[in-house]
Amino acid sequence: MKLLLLRSLMRAFSWMGPRAAAMIAPLLAAPLWLLSARKRRATRTNLEAAYPQMDHRQLRRIAHASMVHYVRGVIETGMLWHWPPDKILRCFVESEDLEVLQAARRGGRGVIVAAPHFGAWELLGQYLHRHDLAAALYKPGRQPAIESLLLEKRVTSGGVMVPATAPGLRQFYRLLEAGETVMLLPDQEPSLGAGRFAPFYGIEALSSVLLPRLAQKTGATIVWAVCERRPKGRYRVRLFRAGTDLYSEDLRTALTAMNRDIERCIEVDTRQYLWAYKRFRTRPPGEPPFYGPSRHRR
Repeated sequence: MKLLLLRSLMRAFSWMGPRAAAMIAPLLAAPLWLLSARKRRATRTNLEAAYPQMDHRQLRRIAHASMVHYVRGVIETGMLWHWPPDKILRCFVESEDLEVLQAARRGGRGVIVAAPHFGAWELLGQYLHRHDLAAALYKPGRQPAIESLLLEKRVTSGGVMVPATAPGLRQFYRLLEAGETVMLLPDQEPSLGAGRFAPFYGIEALSSVLLPRLAQKTGATIVWAVCERRPKGRYRVRLFRAGTDLYSEDLRTALTAMNRDIERCIEVDTRQYLWAYKRFRTRPPGEPPFYGPSRHRR
């Protein structure tokens, strides 16, 4: 039943283009904001912690806009599932930052494109496949039937997906050592054994060690990417060079640089980041839970 509902929903969303999504998403986001206490609380808590200098009115505008962008991402998944890749690519403005990616490739080593959960991150791979992206890493889900369906649709649309499992990571290493370009999303909480604490917006956050370790072991160059939603149903990919400290052998230094670069990506448009994710769920030993009604400013 869930699969049928998911297929039907994505088919319905595929009938909308980006312009229609921009108009319809606010109508869907308003009741979602009211009905989803978990998303609302996480969004508000994250924003208040990241931007303590902002007044409540500013934070509320960003929070509501972030929920609209969350809904737009769901609608865009219908496009990803059912639109031909060329039709999706016609919605993109050519990136002015491609030289960053080209320069990384000229180094003669593999390239890791690191992409936070920002904007149309699901569509980012479509654009990068046009520029020789070999594969993208994904975290296997808890529901095999739904995961199989998601993989089927992503692969059909041109993506090569590699699971974040031991065999998948070995494949990722081989691609990088062969000089290929790969993509991963490094901005969410890993399991305790795969992460270390480092500051993110000045708050200790359990951060994935995979990105710096991949770069250290393969000599790959890191490039940051975001897919920004633009007016009139257009998308633009922004690319940034990684900070030099991200290549440090000291893991704390590297992870601090990684989180700083993620902040830099978010500042392209704060409203388009996935603030509803509980980024600070796991706390250092002795710290109280981060999420709860008592944290909110009134």
